Amino acid sequence: MPWLMSVLFLVPIGASAFIFWAYQKKVAQKNAARDERYRRLLAGDLQTSTAVAVTPLSGKTEAAVSSLPLPPQNAAMYSKKARLLSPPETLLYYVMKAGLPDHEIFAHVDLSAVVEVPQTVRGYEREQYQRRLARCRVDFVVCDKNTNVVAVAEFEAKTEDAAFKIACLEKAGIRYVPIDPAAIPKREAIRRLIRGT
Repeated sequence: MPWLMSVLFLVPIGASAFIFWAYQKKVAQKNAARDERYRRLLAGDLQTSTAVAVTPLSGKTEAAVSSLPLPPQNAAMYSKKARLLSPPETLLYYVMKAGLPDHEIFAHVDLSAVVEVPQTVRGYEREQYQRRLARCRVDFVVCDKNTNVVAVAEFEAKTEDAAFKIACLEKAGIRYVPIDPAAIPKREAIRRLIRGT
């Protein structure tokens, strides 16, 4: 009878050990697949599409994915843009730099870098909000020397995205400064507008 008690005692321990081993094996496979993707990405030969899964693929799925046509890897299709900022944006940038020397100015920033979805929003709804934020970009973000956001300056635009951006910034307590590209303020005025003084 003592041997039966020993067996009954060892069965849950063995099952736990097997579950732990299987979990560790799965994690190791995921890590190996991720490391291989990173290695290929850094080597410059990664030609993936959205069909590549994050987890290791089964044999059938891998065969199906490998048969998909890959986009051509032709660097000749890209060229350097003439300039990062348009002439009005460049002028506004230099006016802000002159009027706000104790601040940092960042151009063409994703809205998701300035505001975030509250932690109380979860699941699919959170994902939808984050996607909407990621699709929007602001012209200029003005920060203090510690990169705390002070204000957002944008050329005026009457679009649905502009209304969404203004609402997000207002909710986050960030000053929104619309600028008329045909009448860019002087440096003293821009400082008052950004600082709200």
